[in-house]
Amino acid sequence: MTALEQIAHWVQSPDIERLPDAGLATARLAFLDTLAVTLIGSRRAAPRIVASLEPVNLPHSTASLVGMCSRTSVARAALINGTAAHADLFDDNSAPMIAHPSASLVSALLPLAQSIGASGHDLLLAYCVGFEVGVKLGRAVNPALYEQGWHVTRVLGVLGATAACCRLARVSVEQTIHALGIATSAAGGLRQHFGTMTMALHAGWTARDAIESMQLAARGFDADPAGLDGRYGLARVFAQSEVRLPNLGESFELIESGIIFKPYPCGAPTHAAIDAALSLSANQRIDPAQIEWVVCHVHPWNAMTLRDERPSTANQARVNLRFCVAAALRFGRVTPDEFSSDALRDPLVQRLMSATDIRVDASLPDNGEFPAAVTLQLRDGRTVTERRDVPPGGTGRRLDAAQIQAKFRQCAAGVLTDQTCGRAITALTRLDALADVDALARALEGDGPQAAAPAA
Repeated sequence: MTALEQIAHWVQSPDIERLPDAGLATARLAFLDTLAVTLIGSRRAAPRIVASLEPVNLPHSTASLVGMCSRTSVARAALINGTAAHADLFDDNSAPMIAHPSASLVSALLPLAQSIGASGHDLLLAYCVGFEVGVKLGRAVNPALYEQGWHVTRVLGVLGATAACCRLARVSVEQTIHALGIATSAAGGLRQHFGTMTMALHAGWTARDAIESMQLAARGFDADPAGLDGRYGLARVFAQSEVRLPNLGESFELIESGIIFKPYPCGAPTHAAIDAALSLSANQRIDPAQIEWVVCHVHPWNAMTLRDERPSTANQARVNLRFCVAAALRFGRVTPDEFSSDALRDPLVQRLMSATDIRVDASLPDNGEFPAAVTLQLRDGRTVTERRDVPPGGTGRRLDAAQIQAKFRQCAAGVLTDQTCGRAITALTRLDALADVDALARALEGDGPQAAAPAA
């Protein structure tokens, strides 16, 4: 039996129903968090450009565009919403997958569920299936896949999202095998594009391709069942490795590794350093104008993910450690507002970036959570240091439901009215109790002053 055949049989089995309540609770938070960042991302240029390629609100439009007061086809909604979900780099992370699992999963599943009249319970279980497949595959082929320069959010995300769509649509095991095979040929996405709109597009493509892979297979389109572990399968071609697939359902990743929900809208490898810098700024009452120089001690993996070029756009700033630490020291916070042209041009931010040295520190723990330490030399001669082995949102420092609800309100501001925002939060916290998700999806289209249809 090939790896894809093993996955397909598990996807269509009842095994996911053994997932403990704690795993379901995490999955509900993933919907809340992902739709929050999709709402704020819907205001960015990348998804608006994607949406402008074709008219919306046509007679066949059945799927909601989050934050855009519009509807379109199911696959196109997945593409646009997925691009919005990843636009701010505010979406969640999985450490073993080395990827952002939920942006594509939620963006594919919600319009699909809306179009077929699926219940919230079925939607939630489909998400759990896709999450387990994607993260287990991450354990099987990482870090080799990531080290080769592939954006795992797309390469493995398309398999997890396809598995989820197949579960939600209740296609056969044979059709699931072919859908997963089709998805192996949709895999791609280069890390070279980190810091550009194309990075966000990877998540959109992944969500769209997952739906279309399922739809094609459901209509009889076939693929090679060895598309993952064959001689020219994904694992050998992309990672130059064999696939040793962990047993799906033997342990659940939603419990074992969980989800890293982000407090800051930027690359995960910046978060520990940001947290250390914010702590120094607040606890030491440091005037940023009095900082002579900054040293960021980082894990060796930081250099693989972050870009070192001086940022000139907000997208570049999100994957630039010097900017993120400088913004934390300058403004005392790191929110979506700090990723702006004004912040990039700020003279003190520019000076702090120039005064920052990044040093790889092998003494930091190899825990997969991008630990960091920040040292400041002040003009009065003092030297102060703060270290974070785990960033906020990481193991032992997870964001709780109240924090993610606050994040949702922050991201929804101006896109949803306060009343609609409250209703959406209530619905998402009881997602698996919803008989139908259409009303929720329509509410997320937006009714605030900053929600608007994309240009035709």
